[in-house]
Amino acid sequence: MKLIDIIQKNIELELKLVGKRFKIAVISNITVNLLKPVLELNLREEGINAEVIIGDYDSIVQDSKRFSECKTVIIFWETSNLIDGFQNFATTSEVVDKLVQKVENEIDFVFENLSNCPLVLFNRFSSLIFEVSPLRKGVLDYVTKRLNEKIETQNEIRNNAVIVNLDLILARNGIKNSYDARNFLSSKSLYTLDFYKEYAHMIKPSISSVFGRVKKVLILDCDNTLWGGIIGEDGFDGIHMSDISPKGKAYKEVQMLILNLQKAGVLVALCSKNNFDDVDRVIKQHPDFLLKDSDIVAKKINWEDKASNIKQLSIDLNLGLDSFVFIDDSKFEIGLIEKELPEVKCFLVPNNISEYPYYFREILNIFYSSVNAKEDNRKTELYKTEEIRKNIATRFESIEEYLISLELELTITWDKDISIERIAQLTQKTNQFNLTTRRYSENDIRIMMTNSNVKIASFSLSDKYGDYGVVGVCIIKIIANKEIGNRAIIDTFLMSCRVIGRNVEFAFFQQIALKLKSENISNIEAEYVATPKNHQVKDFYPSIGFSIIKSTNENVNYTLDIKNIQKINSINFIKIKSNEYVN
Repeated sequence: MKLIDIIQKNIELELKLVGKRFKIAVISNITVNLLKPVLELNLREEGINAEVIIGDYDSIVQDSKRFSECKTVIIFWETSNLIDGFQNFATTSEVVDKLVQKVENEIDFVFENLSNCPLVLFNRFSSLIFEVSPLRKGVLDYVTKRLNEKIETQNEIRNNAVIVNLDLILARNGIKNSYDARNFLSSKSLYTLDFYKEYAHMIKPSISSVFGRVKKVLILDCDNTLWGGIIGEDGFDGIHMSDISPKGKAYKEVQMLILNLQKAGVLVALCSKNNFDDVDRVIKQHPDFLLKDSDIVAKKINWEDKASNIKQLSIDLNLGLDSFVFIDDSKFEIGLIEKELPEVKCFLVPNNISEYPYYFREILNIFYSSVNAKEDNRKTELYKTEEIRKNIATRFESIEEYLISLELELTITWDKDISIERIAQLTQKTNQFNLTTRRYSENDIRIMMTNSNVKIASFSLSDKYGDYGVVGVCIIKIIANKEIGNRAIIDTFLMSCRVIGRNVEFAFFQQIALKLKSENISNIEAEYVATPKNHQVKDFYPSIGFSIIKSTNENVNYTLDIKNIQKINSINFIKIKSNEYVN
């Protein structure tokens, strides 16, 4: 796509997107104007209403202060533009060492200025473009090594920075395709349009993660996708996935990559036109198949069309189709899903199967998550346990009887005892039961915890079948007022879709309200911000006694006089524990 086409499409998408615009700043010591339309287009195609702001030329330290409130800041700090005529200096020269020390001090300032920014993408310093000898190290290599050690040291003590491996992007794109010598000499514009396309593609998942655009489910075909050959024709012993087989090595490597994804919290499901017993036997008995049955959250192995099967998966898992990724070796099946379910991201297995592992590694990048919580390691197990609960629920005549039988126990945790990683993850991933859908990074949560006027509560849930983990969050801002009394504003109230329908949201809110009442809060204010996915909770606040203050098409503001808090009898079957229990 040419630049004019990128700009035109970008304008078209900008006019379609509604809602708050998110600012992403790019600060640099080179000219990076080409990145703006490319990155904006990449993000707007994902539904993120992003505006990229380019900072002043060679004003990184000052701009790091100016843009410290942005949602994301990207840093291009190029070694090649630190000083003219680098090649004229010896690596041990006093001039070079003083320069390095100066930049090291500036790096400290930049990280400090951006300490409250949710996401900082800092490119590793690179000498690839200008150091041409593979046999000896030059002054640029020396400077690059020193400065990279500095940013890695800073990164270890910061929790909001992602270090981008610029050398990898240059290698993938090719130096000749990445470097614009003429424009660099005339205007310090170092990189080509092709480079920025690759760069934007590579960093997009990290930015998308901050904005809640997270892929959660990997759906795989079986024949010629998980293994080589067709189980229905080649038989149990005729399919290929052994690392001692030339045909099977690629599939074995892909299975290893899938397993790593699953252990990182991605749900793995199968969707294949096959006889169920044939596939099930491979999963449970084939000596070369790496994934266990317990690693696979759901199996749609039948002769129905795959679009219908994937729709049903979305219902079964209670997850949106836009969180699904589908891989198949059939152009027909890929075409069907792209037509019927355009929200699902699709990938076609390459014809040259030796390229499959490399191609799959590219797919891994879209599952990037900025937060990893301990619940991720148990995600498949949690969903499988939930399936057991659903099956048992059918034995009861009423939902109330079923809920009572579960022996639910709600554990509420306040402030310093919360899991910062999990709280951030829930704000980034929860869409359905989320009253405001505000996204927060770990760094955001840590900053809130230093504010005495912010209270954060989370809850975990367990029943006789197992532990759901931490599945609910409430973030409250306290506004002091001596004349009319202190009031509380609920900034965030959310709950994982895994525990919807158990009435735990009422028990959670009741404990929050009682605690606020005990701390002399006179009034609670709350807000519902409509999104395409949270319609089911639009009446939550009215259902627990809140009154409407103001209403528009997208937002509804509520208030509740805390004196009117009453015990909700419908939740008396839930046992409550808390580090600050209030009765």
